[in-house]
Amino acid sequence: MLRLRRLLVTLVLLAAVGLGGFYLLTDPRIVSPSPEIGALGAADLDNGRILFAAGGCASCHATPNQDDKLRLGGGLALESPFGTF
Repeated sequence: MLRLRRLLVTLVLLAAVGLGGFYLLTDPRIVSPSPEIGALGAADLDNGRILFAAGGCASCHATPNQDDKLRLGGGLALESPFGTF
């Protein structure tokens, strides 16, 4: 009887530790972004420009017939088995 009780206590403690760890790894709190992009600083903005260029975002997300390729607005239809996006 004592072995069964010890086993149950151990399992409950392991489950509590596991659930606590899972909660810490998947914390549901959402951090809201800063309303001012200028507050990021030059280094962050330059890194964003580099990622934007390297990722080819403008190829799909640029507004059609627009000289400024940095002005995004979509406009390119992407057909898939699930429908057109």
